[in-house]
Amino acid sequence: MWPKNVSASHLTAFIFVTLLISWGAAGLIYKNPALVGIAGITYAIPTAVAIALNILYHKDISNIYQPAFTGTTRRSIAFAVLYPAVFVILLAVVALASGKASVNSGNLPAAPELVAAILFTLVLMVIAFGEEYGWRGFLLPALATRCGRLQAAAIVGLIWVAYHLPAVYLANQGSENLWLPCLIAGASTFVMAFPLAYCYFQTKGSIAAVIVFRAVWDAAHSLVLGTAGSEKRALLTGNYNLYGPIPLDLALGAAAAVVFACLLAKNGTSKEEA
Repeated sequence: MWPKNVSASHLTAFIFVTLLISWGAAGLIYKNPALVGIAGITYAIPTAVAIALNILYHKDISNIYQPAFTGTTRRSIAFAVLYPAVFVILLAVVALASGKASVNSGNLPAAPELVAAILFTLVLMVIAFGEEYGWRGFLLPALATRCGRLQAAAIVGLIWVAYHLPAVYLANQGSENLWLPCLIAGASTFVMAFPLAYCYFQTKGSIAAVIVFRAVWDAAHSLVLGTAGSEKRALLTGNYNLYGPIPLDLALGAAAAVVFACLLAKNGTSKEEA
């Protein structure tokens, strides 16, 4: 387990190495499109770097599992399940009420799709672990000891955006306005950092709830709202943009981020105990 007073050199090393490797991997895949099949490996970079630094710090592997499995609370798991579900339901209600979406009654998800959604959630948990051991298992609590919960959440959010930005940029090559999807994806990632930070601080140092949160979030969005290439099997169909290219979920997410930022500030006005 990382000590709460982890050194600034470890923090700097984690941020620098994680971003350097992720950016380098994105550039390599861009130059060699045949490697796109292994792009998913990049999701393990934050955890791989954090584990490596953890081993170097402790000089053994006995403390590696603690950030993942020690300190989970019922409150954190309940939040991890309920918040994404309520968010998606609210988004669906707003989309239906505004006429931007309609019930996809002609082609609702069948039993195989529902089973696939459950299995997909398990896969998402593995993917989320690849990031969260680094982001919320190490970086967030380490920063919170120095600048408090709110500032830590914001900093992690910005670094998380920087980590994903090259992949988003490369995925949208050829778009008429290349930076617009990058800005939208970056903003969506940043606002998500606040409820995730709140979820983590409902635990006693575990990332299990955060992993559940991300898996439920992605699965609920896919099943209810649909994703590119799978919209016909979602519960709803339609256009979820609030205004122009701005997604409705970004607007609702930004409003939620303000609420969680206030909660983080209220419960973490002073630095975490070392």
